[in-house]
Amino acid sequence: MRKILSSILALAFLVCAHGAKSSNYVARDSQNAAPPIGCISATSVKATHTPTDITAAAKKCADESKFDEAAELLMVASAFAYFDTQRVSDKTGHNVLRVIFNKEFGPLPDQERAKLFSSINSLDKGGARKLEVCTYLRSSEPPSYIPSYMISHGLRKFTGATEEPLIKDFNANESWYKAMVFIKCST
Repeated sequence: MRKILSSILALAFLVCAHGAKSSNYVARDSQNAAPPIGCISATSVKATHTPTDITAAAKKCADESKFDEAAELLMVASAFAYFDTQRVSDKTGHNVLRVIFNKEFGPLPDQERAKLFSSINSLDKGGARKLEVCTYLRSSEPPSYIPSYMISHGLRKFTGATEEPLIKDFNANESWYKAMVFIKCST
């Protein structure tokens, strides 16, 4: 489980780097859409922000050459998306974060992508900033939005599946802890 975050982001960015275009478009949920949050600190992310919001904020940071901030936001987006995979019943929607990363970072020039990777790798190794972000996330409430972005990405709506989109008797605190383990913030 070493370098999980780096591996996920590396895979997403490799797809982008090879010019792959995603035919999937992740639209913002018009009922739950919040105003864009811009390039903010990872410790300013709220439980109401979605991974789509957070990834768009990371892209704003990258556009401003704030690659460390972008890496931190991508770590938070990964935690939120991992949390959502535990509460969305349709597993076919669980790969949506890769689609979101491709949408936001596909156009990123190679030199900027390399700088972002460098920041992601540095963050993944630990240090004071990762500790600060991890401490913030561990003390934060789990995400509170409806994960419409993931639900709508799944095939459930096309297959006529009758199960509820969200898992019944979902334990948010346990799943948030698992998300912290996933991004290596559990201790």
